[in-house]
Amino acid sequence: MWCSVFLISSFITEQKEKLTEVEQQLKKAEAAQRRRMQVEKANRENEAEAIRKILGQDSGREKRKAQNKKRREAMAQVEKAANALMLASSTIRWVMGPTGTVVTFPKDMGLPSIFESKPCSYPPPRENCAGPSCSNPYKYRDSKSKLPLCSLQCYKAVQEKLQAETTC
Repeated sequence: MWCSVFLISSFITEQKEKLTEVEQQLKKAEAAQRRRMQVEKANRENEAEAIRKILGQDSGREKRKAQNKKRREAMAQVEKAANALMLASSTIRWVMGPTGTVVTFPKDMGLPSIFESKPCSYPPPRENCAGPSCSNPYKYRDSKSKLPLCSLQCYKAVQEKLQAETTC
């Protein structure tokens, strides 16, 4: 059995090898022609890209992408404006976004003042340093007096001031 498989495979390879010399040369010539054409095409593309870079022009594909993006953004703004105009005066809007949920009521609905929106100021602004003539925001607190301080110099100045007040 093993012998018969070997004979069959050797017969197939002999047939492949029996291509005429002219056919082999034609195949080689066609392959060489394809390689030359690919090299020429790559060279032309490289030259065109170099010229675009020298002239400071974007490629056509990038220009089309930028134009499509601008067009989509403009359409989104137009749709947003149209939706805002189409909302009736008695519409309650509920918007859930990454920053939180916002519920908007119309002005003429007459809701109590508790529902009026107030600007969010969290976290509260930082206190300034308690050092004399220092307006920096504090970084530390004195463990004894709990005063806000920004540096070692301000700490020493405040300590000197406290000692002077206690000795008087």
